[in-house]
Amino acid sequence: MLSYAIKMLIGNKSSFLGVIFGIFLATLLISQQSAIFLGLVARSYRMVTDIPAPNIWVMDPATESEDKIRNMPHNYLDIVRSVPNIEWAVPISLASIPVVTSSGIFDICKLYGIDDATLIGAPQVMLEGDVRDLRREGGVIVDIYSATSILARTLPDGSIIPLKIGDELEINEKRAIIVGICKITPGFYPQPIFFTAYQDFLNFSGMSPNQLSFIAAKSIKGANIDQVLKDINAHPGLDASTSDQFKWRIVESFLKTGILINFGLSVALGIIIGFSIAGQIFYNMTVENLMYFALIKAVGGTQKMILQMIALQALIVGVLGFLLGIGATFLWGVATEGTTLAFLLPWQLLLLTGLIILGICASAAFLSIRKVFRVDPKVLMGT
Repeated sequence: MLSYAIKMLIGNKSSFLGVIFGIFLATLLISQQSAIFLGLVARSYRMVTDIPAPNIWVMDPATESEDKIRNMPHNYLDIVRSVPNIEWAVPISLASIPVVTSSGIFDICKLYGIDDATLIGAPQVMLEGDVRDLRREGGVIVDIYSATSILARTLPDGSIIPLKIGDELEINEKRAIIVGICKITPGFYPQPIFFTAYQDFLNFSGMSPNQLSFIAAKSIKGANIDQVLKDINAHPGLDASTSDQFKWRIVESFLKTGILINFGLSVALGIIIGFSIAGQIFYNMTVENLMYFALIKAVGGTQKMILQMIALQALIVGVLGFLLGIGATFLWGVATEGTTLAFLLPWQLLLLTGLIILGICASAAFLSIRKVFRVDPKVLMGT
């Protein structure tokens, strides 16, 4: 009987393809929009993931993220270093300041100032150059995307000349020289990202040497991290968090923008499409095949057999539509790799999307099974 169920399913090609298309569209909307949202969320805390050395981040209590910072007095660094079970602590400061290339391209860059001595906070992946060259006066490292697109020079014939090591530019009207090109997680906003030593950062930004944005610290191995945080937070004006806690702090600040509602509506639209299009077409297809189900019941087919037939039909269209939708989402991710478009598709999202599609198919199958169970085969067969 299961083979008859498959023949009944593919016998009406328009309905069969219509159900698959509805599941495909629902899967694509749910997985793609969710993947873009997760990618944007991951970019919001890129500073924490791109600087893995510290396990403690100290900041002003009013600071929410790298885009909303209240600077602290520089002497707070000595306070953190004096806390028991702290192995090291270094300053990291940020500023958004204008940059002009030698070809006249202007933009607002995000400049990171890292500790001169240890260079903790420097990019982990260097494509060209060496982070130790940041100790050169005016030396900066630029991210690869900015070097090859935002700040690259475009010739009249359309060819692009990217920034390279040795190129000079102006940061806040002060001379800087590129000593390295790095690969980092792109920021939420498509803006140039530079790294420089702390003394050069003060020169470029004009920030007071008595202020800093963050203190990145590392606790001694085996130390009670909760106690270390408690000791730091005992000092007024200091707010210490673990790396994971700081990530969630940034995410909470990011979600306040209302972006969750926008993407949530897109995901909800995908679910509605799945129920309305795929579910309705599948139900109508079952109604069209009521005569065949009536014949099966008339010759002794049990309710369990009919349930298995409809469940198999729902499973087939669900799997095909889901695989097509996930495949399209993967292709989207591959196509946007290396661009400013965010994309993150973890296995948990695949599982969640699969469960939603399973729920859509189960609902459609339930309504169809209920319809078949309620129909008297004698009525349908005109007896």
